[in-house]
Order: sequence, then C-alpha cells, then structure tokens
Amino acid sequence: MTGDFGKFINEKRLGRASDGGNILLKDIAQAMGTTATYLSDIIKGRRNPPEMGMLLKIADVLYLTEDERAEMFDLAGRERNEAAPDLPEYIMDENIPHVRAALRKASDKKLGDDFWQRVLEEIEKKG
Repeated sequence: MTGDFGKFINEKRLGRASDGGNILLKDIAQAMGTTATYLSDIIKGRRNPPEMGMLLKIADVLYLTEDERAEMFDLAGRERNEAAPDLPEYIMDENIPHVRAALRKASDKKLGDDFWQRVLEEIEKKG
C-alpha cells in the first residue's frame, strides 16, 4: 500500500527529467546511494521514508521547489510518526530555548491552526 510520501515521490517524478520525461526510480536511488528495490519499498509503504540526508538527495534529483521540499519533509515525518526532519535541529537549538517553550505553551493551551496562521503572518512580515 503506497503511503502519502510514496504517492508524492511518484507524482513528482513525472515529467521532470531534463528531456521532459519521467525521472526513473533507479536514477533517484543512485543519487541516494541505494538500490531501486529499497526506494520502491519506501514508495510502496513497506519501509519508512529515509532520513534527512537521503531526503535532500531526492529533493535535488526531483528539482523540488522550496514549498515542495517542505511538503516532502512533512509527509516523511508524518509517516515516521516524528516531526518533519528539517525541524528538530532548529527546535532543539540551545541558543533559542523560547521555541520549545512556545510550542509547549501552545500545546498546553491547545492553540489551533488559526493561532499559528497569525504567527506565520507575523514571521513573514519580518522578511
């Protein structure tokens, strides 16, 4: 059964080769330093999405935009039942403890997406 991560990768392969064709699984696997069989198992949901290093290689091979990369990281984290893999380093940075404090307070107060939308708008204003 293909998970959302696998569906995403399959969709993004289509028409993205330099000749306008599809990017082959073997080409993605080669860039990742693994086998097409291993990648196929990931896409079919038989294995968890890979770690951050391999995700970055997938993103490069598929020419993903910044937004597409973020979506891929979210899908990978969700299927691994973890935070998106591009976030923990920032969240755990000892120089910015307020990130963790804010997340805990928001969780305790059960603040929803409307709150985080306003936070995002404020961040975007900062440029």
